[in-house]
Amino acid sequence: MRRTDWIRVGIVVAALFASIGLLYPFFPFQEVIKLGLDLQGGVRLVLEAQVLDPATGELVPLRESPMDAAKQRDAVNQLVTIFSERVDQYGMANAEIRPIGRDRVEVKIPKVQDPEEARMLLGSTALLQFRKVIDAASSQADLEARTGFLYEVLPNKDGSEWYLVEIDPLVTGDVLDNAAMRTSTDPRNPGFYIALTFSREGAERFVEALRRLQVNDRLAIVLDNVVYSAPLVSESIKQAAQQGWRAVQDSTTITGRFTLDEAKLLAVVLRSGALPTQVAVIEEQTVGPTLGAEYVRRGMTALVVSFILVLIYMVVYYRWLGLVADVTLVMTMLLVFAALRAFGATLTLPGIAGLVLTIGMAVDANVVIFERIKEERRTGKAPRACITAGFAKSLSAVLDANITTIIVAFILFLLGSGPVEGFGITLGLGIAASVFSALVLSRLLLETTGLGEFIPARPASEKA
Repeated sequence: MRRTDWIRVGIVVAALFASIGLLYPFFPFQEVIKLGLDLQGGVRLVLEAQVLDPATGELVPLRESPMDAAKQRDAVNQLVTIFSERVDQYGMANAEIRPIGRDRVEVKIPKVQDPEEARMLLGSTALLQFRKVIDAASSQADLEARTGFLYEVLPNKDGSEWYLVEIDPLVTGDVLDNAAMRTSTDPRNPGFYIALTFSREGAERFVEALRRLQVNDRLAIVLDNVVYSAPLVSESIKQAAQQGWRAVQDSTTITGRFTLDEAKLLAVVLRSGALPTQVAVIEEQTVGPTLGAEYVRRGMTALVVSFILVLIYMVVYYRWLGLVADVTLVMTMLLVFAALRAFGATLTLPGIAGLVLTIGMAVDANVVIFERIKEERRTGKAPRACITAGFAKSLSAVLDANITTIIVAFILFLLGSGPVEGFGITLGLGIAASVFSALVLSRLLLETTGLGEFIPARPASEKA
């Protein structure tokens, strides 16, 4: 073999072993290739950052606010960071979180059974405040007349009691060091509660607040304008405040008859900090795991059937050259799946459609090359010369057709999201792999294995 043939052999062998190494042990499939929400179930949320318009007093999208572009980007990036912390701490694995545009964040969380849980985790602003309670009643109407610039009425968690509280908080949650879920050991109050730990600054501010309150005053613990508890200020708490900040640093709790999931979620939200803006869920996609498994089965069936039919057709029509095309098609699919694994790309249902399309387009380059080889053979050239001329004359057509398709796939990946992005990824990887297989592996097999001698065309002189 020539030196160029040995180079092709080295490239093909390296690509083959790299692909096998990336895909080993091949099964189970969902552990080899990352599956999208539509294939394994989960929830996809698009959240929009919103702020108060000073002119109207209404919430508007962040992009329509007077805030400058740099601050808008900072706010969105902060949302991404806080969402990531909340999802990680809550134990939702393999989540994908990324900004979209100037004021939106896309969150994909696989295998989530309860979409409401995801909405609560991400949508809670976590604005924790400690406010002085002026009065309490079972009806909101009993307190509304006393509201104004100093006071407002807030409900408790289940709406069974309403509190007239000071608008200005005594302490806010930005001075928290930690929030942890705990199990109550008090038989009179079983269940779960949240244990708060203040920073030194926060503990000092909390001490100052307690010193301003009197014994039997009530202190409301407010999260996102909901009163979770409103304990009385006892004599022991006042005495602790007199001893300094260390005595109250880690002695504050939030109770409220929480379930395990509610307590866990609240602790995570408090630990991650408050969101820089209000957020609203503007898109939601939920897929159950059963439906996802059915999508996988149908998609893979379509992929396998189309793969087998193309293999058969190429052998029937091009005979020995068709066998070469089949080998390159197998190599193409191996490279595509290896690239998905290497780049950590997600395979979606439209992505499987992209793979099916790739199977048809992967042999397209071979068809162009083989037809050129057949034309050269009809002029009476030797098989080896036909192969060389066929590849040379078809190169521009193969590259032009596939480069334009790759550009389209790149645009779909860059500007699309969700299903469109998944289709663009697999289409682009498939086209790139098919060009490599057609120009490198196909030529190597035709020139070194003897299969190039069996060109399904005869010279014009032999026909006569």
